[in-house]
Amino acid sequence: MKYWLRYSKSGLLRFVGHLDMLQTWERILRRANVPMAFSQGFSPRPILSLAAPLPVGLSSQAEYLELETSEAVPALVEMIAPVLPQGMQVMGAARVPVGTKSLMGLFRWGDYLVQNLSKSQQELLAEQLPSFFTEKTVLQEVKRKGGLRTVDIRPLVYSASLEADTLNLRLALGSVANLRVEDLLRYFSLPIEMLEVSRQELYLEINGGLITPFQYISGADSK
Repeated sequence: MKYWLRYSKSGLLRFVGHLDMLQTWERILRRANVPMAFSQGFSPRPILSLAAPLPVGLSSQAEYLELETSEAVPALVEMIAPVLPQGMQVMGAARVPVGTKSLMGLFRWGDYLVQNLSKSQQELLAEQLPSFFTEKTVLQEVKRKGGLRTVDIRPLVYSASLEADTLNLRLALGSVANLRVEDLLRYFSLPIEMLEVSRQELYLEINGGLITPFQYISGADSK
């Protein structure tokens, strides 16, 4: 059986990296006595993955774990909740229909909040954002494997809006196209170290529209 779990990550857990987070989840599931499914071979491992690794230092309300179990687990959230570490909360779980693609390959966009902007930063963004969206091409150095690369980030920004001291962003995310929030902030001369950044939701793009993973599962169940 395959499940998708949505969970939040805050506090000191913001500084736990991708591989350590996977190990943390393995310990959580063992303590909760979840009947995990294991890979075959000389060194079997639990079959689980984090669908969209979060950069270290960011909090999130929309982390997703993909998990395979050896049997159905109707009360998965209730089993896990008592053994979660501080700074983590499971916000929902859904059983995935057979044949559904891996969640890691389905994500296309992510929502972020950038908070605690100073007055000067707010004024700068108020001037820069309108011109950013009128440009056909916006070249920026971004971090990629092997070092920095210059790419056109304009099509990678779905939307950006300023509300008081908060910047709302929807950025490309996933295997097809990806823009790290820190790369965009650097374009606007905003130091991510001085700001509070959190991920709010992740989306799949289906037939030209954006839906959440659980909406996708609900639609698959209704077919």
